[in-house]
Amino acid sequence: MNIIIKIDRVIEAIQTWMCLVLFVSIVVLGTTQVFGRYIYALSIPWTEELMRFMAIWLAMIGSSLTIRVDEHVSVDLLIGYVNNHKIKAGLFVLARLICVVFLLIFLPASIKLILNTTSSMATSLPLPYSYIYTGIPIGIVMMLLSYASTIPKYAKEYLRGER
Repeated sequence: MNIIIKIDRVIEAIQTWMCLVLFVSIVVLGTTQVFGRYIYALSIPWTEELMRFMAIWLAMIGSSLTIRVDEHVSVDLLIGYVNNHKIKAGLFVLARLICVVFLLIFLPASIKLILNTTSSMATSLPLPYSYIYTGIPIGIVMMLLSYASTIPKYAKEYLRGER
């Protein structure tokens, strides 16, 4: 069990660093674009498109990090009104399992999207769209791994009355 926890921590560290690098890159490219356009009157055409592509990857990887801390937007109104810890834990698990099912349904469609866009090229970058859309199934797999580690952890906290 310790090895699984260590692997999970390594995955979380990789996700965190990827998000940090993507976010800083987006800020640097955006700043470069603004300075180039308004100070030097030169616009770098590929920066906007690259920032958009990085934002796709950032959203998908960042979603898996928010799952790890159970901070995704959710409607927990019913859980707030229930006093029984077992029912709270059951509602928590049910809500997260619905998300897992959705991700499992969405995964094959995201792979099909990649296969359908292998010949489509980005407008200003020499990149096929399939490279950009690869972030979607990678993000889905990361989210599924995050749910696998957090559902048992937070369900136990609900059962003990800590949440």
